[in-house]
Amino acid sequence: MFLTLLSLMYIGFIIGLSGAAMPGPLLAFTVFDTTRKNKITGHYIIAGHAIVESFLIILILLGLGSLLQSNKTLIYFAGGLVLVWMGLGISRNEPEKVEIAKIKVNSSIGGGVFYTMFNPAMPVWWATAGLALLLKGSEAMGTLGVAFIVIGHWLSDFLYYVFVSFVVHRNKKYVNPKQRQIMLLLSVFVVAVGAHFVVQSLSQLPL
Repeated sequence: MFLTLLSLMYIGFIIGLSGAAMPGPLLAFTVFDTTRKNKITGHYIIAGHAIVESFLIILILLGLGSLLQSNKTLIYFAGGLVLVWMGLGISRNEPEKVEIAKIKVNSSIGGGVFYTMFNPAMPVWWATAGLALLLKGSEAMGTLGVAFIVIGHWLSDFLYYVFVSFVVHRNKKYVNPKQRQIMLLLSVFVVAVGAHFVVQSLSQLPL
């Protein structure tokens, strides 16, 4: 039983790590948030990320997975538009005059929640590949198996994003003087991701 649980957690960890390592809006926000606050914030961001995923996992287990799949075009379109808007917002911040209260997503946890909620790839992933992982855990050990799959997934997110935040903070003497360039780069990246999702959604519309 113990080895089975460990193997399920390992599967969740490896699959989760492969997803966490892919560049996306949450990663961009982690670099941005660590830079502007001049401290490690990755653990707070992932806490917000996990809050959203908790609700989504529960809903998928209750049968929402098929609904998400049938509406994925709308999910990609709406999420893509929000990411474009947030990316443009990042580009308008002036690092030298930055005031945390004036930034749209002020809280690290709130940023984790926001960039998870409006990343259209995330609910679709959980409704497909994620659901397969949850079913694997359920078939192996029931509710306990599902829990260990999720724990492994969150552990990979936590370790990876804390590591990214640590590296950015540790190299702040190189990063801080280039805050404006970093913000512009992250802004372009988030806008590009959002635009990609919008184009993808439009390409799925029947002609």
